[in-house]
Amino acid sequence: PATYDMIFERLEQLPRSVRHLVVFLGVPIVYPRLTYIERALAGMKSIGLTKLNFIASKRALVNIWGEPELSDDMNDHWTSEVHLAERKQLVLRLQDFARRRSVRVTFVGGDVHCCGAGRFASVNPALPPERDFRFMPQIVSSAIMNIPPPNLVIRAVHSSAKTYELDGSTDELMYRLFEQDVNGHAPPNNNTKLLARRNFSSYVEDLSSRSLIINIHVQNSNNVGTKAYHIGVPALDVGPNVV
Repeated sequence: PATYDMIFERLEQLPRSVRHLVVFLGVPIVYPRLTYIERALAGMKSIGLTKLNFIASKRALVNIWGEPELSDDMNDHWTSEVHLAERKQLVLRLQDFARRRSVRVTFVGGDVHCCGAGRFASVNPALPPERDFRFMPQIVSSAIMNIPPPNLVIRAVHSSAKTYELDGSTDELMYRLFEQDVNGHAPPNNNTKLLARRNFSSYVEDLSSRSLIINIHVQNSNNVGTKAYHIGVPALDVGPNVV
């Protein structure tokens, strides 16, 4: 809590001319829930599977503390059950900052070896992003050298990419950004929300509209060049925002 207080005290010192706040996080804060995987791993430990010699000796499966190795990765996610309360508190504090300062908040996170985009927003569908301080896009872009996971993994994560409620005023979802793969065809297993390819992202401000122009550059299937997927992030209107 003290560290969060320090961060928000520093944010209050930003010049009033600032219109965009880009928050870089180790892993995405808007991302499909992996609860069923977490529970399966917890179940493995509870029934003693991790203590069996032929499993316990495999460091790829069980870590030195006797926990399923994948559990550590699951617990790192903001959408893990152990982080949901902290996650909600962070987003609500950023909402308050965005409302008072008319600053658009955008999240950038990676380390999931794939790419995509999502957003928090007001549950009111008639409210345009320009007037919605709760509208906070999430760019999912992993390091260009990360080897993508198998499509089976992406399919499992994609199946849990639903619309969730943060609270009574805010919901969250992943965009269907990849209606076409880099080769012009439908993505594998029709996984339109997450694409398992190497990628990087770029960010430019449009000085005329004060919007943020974001492109996720995805490596082509022949490993030569990239295809860009565009996300436009409008600035938040200065003045009273709908509560």
